[in-house]
Amino acid sequence: MSRTDKQLTEKEFYEWVRFNAEVGESPLDIAAAVAREIAAKKELPSDINQPKLLNRGVLVAPDHLNYTPDHIGAAYERSLDSSKRRNEGVHYTPYPVARELSKLALGNLEPGPICDPSVGGGAFLLAAAEYLSGIGIKNIEIVENLLWGIDLDEGAIEVTQAALSLWGSTSEWLSPKGNLVVANSLQVGIEAFPNPPSGGFKAVIGNPPFQNQLQEKTARPMAETRYLRDRWRVNAGPYADTAGYFLLVAISLIAEGGRILLIQPQSILATADARPIRENIEESSTLMGVWVGGPNIFEAGVNVCAPLLTKGPALNPVAVWKGKDVQEQKGYFEQGESWAKAISIVQGTPSVDISGARLESRAQATAGFRDQYYGLIDHVFEYRQVGPRTAPLITVGMIDPLRNRWGTGKFRFGGEIRNNPVVNLETLAQENPNLHEWVISRLKPKVLVATQTKILEVLPDPEGTLIPSTPTISVECAESDIWKITAMLSSPAVSAYSFSRTAGSALSSDTIKLSAKQVNQIPLPQESDSWSEAALFAKEAFTAQSEQEWKRSLIEMGKKMGQAYESEDPALLEWWISRIPRWR
Repeated sequence: MSRTDKQLTEKEFYEWVRFNAEVGESPLDIAAAVAREIAAKKELPSDINQPKLLNRGVLVAPDHLNYTPDHIGAAYERSLDSSKRRNEGVHYTPYPVARELSKLALGNLEPGPICDPSVGGGAFLLAAAEYLSGIGIKNIEIVENLLWGIDLDEGAIEVTQAALSLWGSTSEWLSPKGNLVVANSLQVGIEAFPNPPSGGFKAVIGNPPFQNQLQEKTARPMAETRYLRDRWRVNAGPYADTAGYFLLVAISLIAEGGRILLIQPQSILATADARPIRENIEESSTLMGVWVGGPNIFEAGVNVCAPLLTKGPALNPVAVWKGKDVQEQKGYFEQGESWAKAISIVQGTPSVDISGARLESRAQATAGFRDQYYGLIDHVFEYRQVGPRTAPLITVGMIDPLRNRWGTGKFRFGGEIRNNPVVNLETLAQENPNLHEWVISRLKPKVLVATQTKILEVLPDPEGTLIPSTPTISVECAESDIWKITAMLSSPAVSAYSFSRTAGSALSSDTIKLSAKQVNQIPLPQESDSWSEAALFAKEAFTAQSEQEWKRSLIEMGKKMGQAYESEDPALLEWWISRIPRWR
């Protein structure tokens, strides 16, 4: 494409990038064209000292008055093959976001060497350069001594070298002096550098690759997970995102008093598999705050966050920031509380403080696994009249607050749409005795709890006739306790309590996803008339024949449970009511 006098918009620029990628231009050649355009505008000499990237290809970038060095990395990352980006977890960081997060990490911090352990297109190092320049440090010191980076991708390192050189150079070329290296941070850590800074880095910032372990194309081989556990001495679960391990890398790189800010999927805040990583981090560093970015930072729509850590003394309280403009929020939380509370603060969830004996002292929550789910598939069929050797199967989608929707709509199970699914207990006993035993042990008085809902949605089964389908949680208790346990689990306080501890672990950052173990740990209220009265309203809601009666009973139950938990905040009740699903 030839040079024109047309001044392109940002959108038109990225269309140009996409077009050239589609016609076969390499990502490095596309980035090189942008770099040459910037060099020409800055009137830098074309000589032996110019970055290697500028010597690549003959592609000419269109005129664009607003070219800045971050466009080089953006052009490179966006022209990578989409499947490569997806499989390797590469998500381009918008430069304004990198700039604001770098200010957050570096603000009021004594200047020193800064490292990005997964440098990509260099957005975070460029943002750090801009910040350091703004506080009076000379370009030559910044480019040659203060910016360090590691990446597996040799092309990414070449692009970052060019971007930093073009950022810092005026009349003659400045170049990073061996501080950008091709290596795997997860394997070598600080040993990636021949001569790392004595004592470590003042800050570690960046956006490491996300690799969701629930998706086949990004899942690590188990051997790699075992290696990461051994290398970083952490027994994280197999579903912990690879990005979380980079936080452990960062701790190994950081100097005393230094800071860490690495973008993470929000699953780092609450999932059980990532808990050992969080515990390791809390043992060796202090959480200063959490940035919650939301789903619209990256094109992939990943819900992101970034814990701000320091290798220094404990600081209270833990601050919370939100969105692309990194605005500080009014709420905060204390050291030792769940990191997920940051999301509940951003979303305006009322704070609750409930304590007491745990649910497991009075009931037992349990849930099936993949074996139970798949083992039932061949024994589930549609049946209008439930017979003596069949029992209704209840999926999460059939549970609304105190309402059983079995037989009222279309629900998916085992890849098929079901209306009235029942389990044939006779064939199950013959073909899978162990699973049959598990199913029979579920046929007792219980309260079923749905997962990934905006409030806890529970379904009482006082007669013990329903079979919970994974991942439905079964809370088994004495029949005399059914309505009290139902009211307690359905209460506004328990929903807010649960959300503040699990936000970020579900598919949506606005929903609650509890494990059976977490349900067992929910505090019970003290015995009181209020709890008993709430139980009566729970039973009324369950037997309601109209939306008006159902909603009225739910709200009265919620009020009484507020009294039982001594959490009668009107804002809490209003928050909970606003999240009750419609009558279906």
